[in-house]
Order: sequence, then structure tokens, then C-alpha cells
Amino acid sequence: MKELYGNLFRWRGLAADLARREVRARYAGSLIGAAWAILEPLVQFGLYMTVFAYLLGTRIEGDPRVGAYAMYLVSGMVPFFAFQEVLVRAAGFARASASLVRHVSVPLEVLFFGAFLAILVRHALAIGIILVAAVAAGTLAPLNLPWLVLGVLLLLALTWGLALALVVSGAVLPDLSQIVATGTMVLFFLTPVLYPATLIPASVARWLPVNPIVGALDLFRSALTGAGIAPLAVAATALASVVCVLAGSAVFSRRAVSARDLV
Repeated sequence: MKELYGNLFRWRGLAADLARREVRARYAGSLIGAAWAILEPLVQFGLYMTVFAYLLGTRIEGDPRVGAYAMYLVSGMVPFFAFQEVLVRAAGFARASASLVRHVSVPLEVLFFGAFLAILVRHALAIGIILVAAVAAGTLAPLNLPWLVLGVLLLLALTWGLALALVVSGAVLPDLSQIVATGTMVLFFLTPVLYPATLIPASVARWLPVNPIVGALDLFRSALTGAGIAPLAVAATALASVVCVLAGSAVFSRRAVSARDLV
């Protein structure tokens, strides 16, 4: 584990360069280039907010846990989609980058960290857009911004730990990326992203803290919509984040060399 994070520190410049290259490659050849990184989430949020806020939101707008439904919606979507994209990418990373992994004498964790950073950059822009929208809508709770920082840190730790385990597991299991994509889609609908937790039957709602994403979403929404926080859910997310980082780092450290050989 010490070697894992030592490599990330020593090769941090290369990881940052790999992230820049990936972001540029994503928009290479387009007329407006990296401006798509802002335009894409704006269009996506506009569509979701129009459809759900006006069709579904009118039914739950008065819910005390929701507030402005459109802001409630996007403040849950952005962190969840970032979590989902990283995990799907991690599950297929070793096989998708097989030639690079086999022939470049750079630690596997550094190669993946570059991809990880590239995804984070795009979703960080989306969070910035939501912050501006929250200010414009008057839903931002400035005193709760430290909760947003905590939510980001916990989500990053949870996602990174799971991703490390998936990178080496994906070298063994060819279908892992499809399994993870399907699993996170199911998790999306089991998580109060599109709907408030107060609409869930009490017999089911008591199990929500078991879902480690719920606490992170609470922290995001506390700052962006002024919603309350469920302490038990946040504590469960914090515990899951620590466990995932430790376990994921241990699994990766033990299996990284064999993963390179398998691809």
C-alpha cells in the first residue's frame, strides 16, 4: 500500500499530463473544443430539470426534504453520475488500455489515476455550474458549504477505493464493466436521486443508511438546497469510505502485477 501511494506521488506530473491528454482527446476535432465540457452538462441539466421538475416535481415540491425539486434533482445526479462513471471506467480500464499497460513501464495505478482525474475534472465543472445555479435560484446555504466539502471528500474516497479493486478485478473478469454498469444503474434507482427519501415506505427507508451513497448526497444537498442531514447515513458513508480505501488499496497492491500479466 505504501508503494501504491508513493508511486502516485512520484509520478503525479505524468498522471496530470495523462488527464489533460484524455480531456483534450475527448473533444478533439470538435468546433468548440473543451467548451463541450460546460455545454453538455448545461443541456443535460436543462432537460432533466424541465421534464422532472414540471412533470414529477409538482407532486413533491412541498416536501420539506426536497425544497426546490429541480435543484434537489441535479444535486443528486452529479455526484452519483461521477461515482458511476469512475466505477464503470475502472472495471474495464485494464483491458481497454491493454497495449499501454503491457508495454509502458509506468505503474498501473498511475495510468488509472490519470483517467480518474480526467473524469473528476469534467464533473467538477458540473458541480461548479450547480453552485452558480443554486446562487441564482436562492437555494444555496452558505453556512452549509463545509458539508459540501465533506461530501466531496467522502465520495472521492469511496469511489477511489472501489475503483482500485475494480481495476485489477477487470483484468480477470472480461464482463466486469457490463456488470458494474448494470449494478450501478440498479443502485441509481435504489438511491433517492430522483425522489425524496420521505416517499419511501418506512419499512424500506430504515435500510437507506446501508446504501453508502445516501450520506454523500445528503451532504451535497445540505449546501445546495438547504436540506437536512441524516447523521446515521453520513456516518455510514464515512465508515464505508474508510473501509473501501483500505480494502481497495490492499487488493490493488497485491494484484497489480498479476493484472498486468493477464491483459
